[in-house]
Amino acid sequence: METLLAALIAAGITLFFVRGYLRKLTNSQKPHPQLTPSAGSGGAPVALRPCPRCARSIVRGTAFCPHCGAAMAMWQARSAAVQTGSSAGNGKPKPVINASLCIGCGSCVHACPEAGTLELVSGKSMLAHPERCISHAKCAEVCPTNALTLAVGGILQTVRVPYVRENFETNLPGVFIVGELGGMGLIKTAINEGKLVMDHLRERLAQEQARGAAEAASLASADVAIVGAGPAGLSASLTAHQYGLRYLTFEQGEIAATIRQYPRQKFLMAEPIELPLYGTLYVGDGTKEALLAVWETILANTGVQVRTNERVEQIIRNGTHFQLTTAKGSYRTRYVVLAMGKRGAPRQLGVPGEGLAKVSYRLIEAETYQNENLLVVGGGDSALEAALALSRLGTNQVTLSYRGDSFQRARERNRNSLEAAEKEGRMSVLRKSEVVEIGKDSVALRCEGRELDLPNHYTFVLIGGESPEEFLRKNGIEIVEKVLST
Repeated sequence: METLLAALIAAGITLFFVRGYLRKLTNSQKPHPQLTPSAGSGGAPVALRPCPRCARSIVRGTAFCPHCGAAMAMWQARSAAVQTGSSAGNGKPKPVINASLCIGCGSCVHACPEAGTLELVSGKSMLAHPERCISHAKCAEVCPTNALTLAVGGILQTVRVPYVRENFETNLPGVFIVGELGGMGLIKTAINEGKLVMDHLRERLAQEQARGAAEAASLASADVAIVGAGPAGLSASLTAHQYGLRYLTFEQGEIAATIRQYPRQKFLMAEPIELPLYGTLYVGDGTKEALLAVWETILANTGVQVRTNERVEQIIRNGTHFQLTTAKGSYRTRYVVLAMGKRGAPRQLGVPGEGLAKVSYRLIEAETYQNENLLVVGGGDSALEAALALSRLGTNQVTLSYRGDSFQRARERNRNSLEAAEKEGRMSVLRKSEVVEIGKDSVALRCEGRELDLPNHYTFVLIGGESPEEFLRKNGIEIVEKVLST
């Protein structure tokens, strides 16, 4: 009887999946409703546009291309109109949150000066009390994934990005931008963009060869120069290596420096990602250290070459190619792909041990740090806000180190909060102090002639840095405000 029952259940399950497959097969033979000319209401033709990936026609506003499966959200910032003086809308901007990008870090909730305006609900940020919002805009500034933006009358106002077309090309022909720098901060998106831009460049290089432009190619030492070895840059390098292109990859720091500077103790990787030459990338425990290990394994096993500790300082168009200048030399390349990220080059302390994985240059998800010994270095608003966030739960031993004797550069609100936290014993503040060395489990400091050795699990160096905007502008790349519809 049990055998018969099991057989019936198995047959039922098989029939269910077979019916689903047959239905899908039948539907695939029919014209896709999005692509029929009369799909609009009342038989009116719908607006079509070419898919940025496969170039086939799709309905404008659709989420995924029905032909190649590409997610149109990847090109949201690139296909948006540039904001003009009349496109800003009227009234005060209000937060708009993209739940698919929100990682629930809580940075916006803590940054908002009006308590209760934003709240975390089921791991996502939401606008709980719109009437309390005073358009402070700090919430949009601190969001690490651009999930939160400000809107007036259905128009998002705070998307400030380089001008980039849907094929990732900037206003400077031959220079492309992928990854976080282009407006999307997710690891998966950055990896996909790195591959897509190389697909485009391989096709363009093949067309040049077919036109007999061999002379132009021979003048360059590389087909493409890739600036940055983070998720987008590594994906572009792997794809170029796979396609047999001549490529040069530059990283201003050490191997995986981008990942070492990743601001969170844990990050979100909800599903596996396919990397060229490597296969499926999946980091099960979602920690920076685990991703670091995978990154170094990829570089070791694929043969991809990265020029470390070599920062690109200038990009000059010279006829049919570009001249890249670094502190170590000069290089000629046909194309340039910028995958630098948008945090730019953080200012470093220049002390032994700063390359350890426990050192970060930005704080996100302060709630993930509990019962830890933490050091924050800096005297500006970012340093004070990080120290206050880490001390808020009262479970961490937080020390703030600053070389000055007062925090005049910080906002008055932050200075008052710091004074209160210090009086309540939630943190220790070391004025006129500097870091001497960062060890695996401790940090050595010098404070007014005294040598201190503090137990330490994580160190946050928040002493400023150079924005990538300065580099982009210097090299002729336009920065614009993009208008996105909500």
